[in-house]
Amino acid sequence: MVEHLNRNQEVAGSTPASSTINIFRVVFIIKSRKKKAIGISAGAFVLAMLAYLYKHQYKPNYQILDKCEGPYASYSCGFVYIGDKEYLNSLEGLSLNDILVLDERDQKDPNIEIYNSYIINDKDIRNEILEIICCYENEYPSEWDRSIESMRLEWFCHNVSWYLNYKTDRTSEVDLNNKDEERYDQKVLSRILKL
Repeated sequence: MVEHLNRNQEVAGSTPASSTINIFRVVFIIKSRKKKAIGISAGAFVLAMLAYLYKHQYKPNYQILDKCEGPYASYSCGFVYIGDKEYLNSLEGLSLNDILVLDERDQKDPNIEIYNSYIINDKDIRNEILEIICCYENEYPSEWDRSIESMRLEWFCHNVSWYLNYKTDRTSEVDLNNKDEERYDQKVLSRILKL
């Protein structure tokens, strides 16, 4: 039968005061080691995420389709349809993964609008869609002129605003018009964030 020591009993060769101090030291060492372990784990996680973000290379997985009725391109999760409101409203049998892009580049302020853009959270998929839009602009040139960096940033800001429940009627779809090029210039925003 195993006998348990009472907290008040003396351990061989020690006084009650010294055993209390020893217990305190053990608990302190365990807590210190636990904090160190948590700190080291958190630091390692942050470094791993930074390394991933630094090394992560976007690999496009889209294809521009033949010029027939139907989608303009395919991307890793479905199809991308680009056209005017009449064309987009006439589409039937769409998948939940299909992306609708409204072409309003003939307006005073040329614009491309991505419907339900708030749904697309994956950075690589957003990049695919934006590259498809750039291919569309190259194939059918217009006065519309946006850099891919500013479009990425604007889309990201729209998604964050939508998830924060800020003006959800305006942030659920991203408008990539010419006037917003300077507003979402990465150089300007990075300067603001450094302040």
